[in-house]
Amino acid sequence: MNDLRDLYPPSTARESGWMEVGGGHRVFWEAHGNPVGIPLLHLCGGPGGAPGRQDPRFFNPMAYRIVLIHPRGAGRSTPAASVEHNTMDDQISDIEQLRTLLNIERWIISGSSWGTTLALAYAQTHRQRIRALLLRGVFLCTADELQWLYGGGAGRRHPEAWARFSGWTGAAGRQGLLQAYAKALNCGIREEEYEAAYRWCAWENHLAGFRDQERDTGPGAKKQELAMARISAHYFLNEGFLSPDQLISNANKLHGIHGVLIHGTCDEVTPMGVYPLTHAWKDSVFHPIEGGTHVSIDHPRMIDCIIRNSCRLMSL
Repeated sequence: MNDLRDLYPPSTARESGWMEVGGGHRVFWEAHGNPVGIPLLHLCGGPGGAPGRQDPRFFNPMAYRIVLIHPRGAGRSTPAASVEHNTMDDQISDIEQLRTLLNIERWIISGSSWGTTLALAYAQTHRQRIRALLLRGVFLCTADELQWLYGGGAGRRHPEAWARFSGWTGAAGRQGLLQAYAKALNCGIREEEYEAAYRWCAWENHLAGFRDQERDTGPGAKKQELAMARISAHYFLNEGFLSPDQLISNANKLHGIHGVLIHGTCDEVTPMGVYPLTHAWKDSVFHPIEGGTHVSIDHPRMIDCIIRNSCRLMSL
């Protein structure tokens, strides 16, 4: 246990800027580490999430040029919490625009949670731009996974938390629940939107293991919750703007690309997607983290596994 690797020191961005990407959206990006290092793009969780301060700390700042993107409607991108002109194809296009802007030929893509969904969709569309994929907390946005999260699957294991989440709407079924939340999150009455956003995020946080945290009622936290919830409901109502089982069906497009899949054995947010992916993608290596929950950024063995594999990828 004493030789487990820990996070690199905190960093500040060496480069940053906004991109005009169409549809009224302005997307913010930043880069940490070595400006002439190995290009690596990290895609954060969501949909609707923004990069966190710890995200660059999994990668050697002397070796990597660590690029972060604030997705449409999230983080510092504007307009905040917007679902207009916000689809999977839009996000893939934004990543390509950023790659061109930064004059990067090929890069390593890292992703966590929803970031793995986007990373796989991008890689299957632009495989010639990929050096490797490093994914943790794999989520494929399949009907089975959405049924688990919003159709009562996880609710049977967590009935009280599920009642607080689903009972508030009075809706039945996965689509009914998602439609009810989407309506509440876009009702135009800000306090009602914030309440819906809090309940949405509380459900996912419960499954992720963050069950005893005191609620942050500050305006910044409420806006972040609203972006996460509103954009998530938008994507999940549309099954991620993916065809059924698209990321597994197109796994052959990843042939020859080295992949690292890291997943906690106690992940209750995305418990199932990683296993079919390991079988469909023969160039991937699977690292189950015993006792790890969803993403587990505070789990020593998860941190160690991510850092060791990010170091191994330097040689590709």
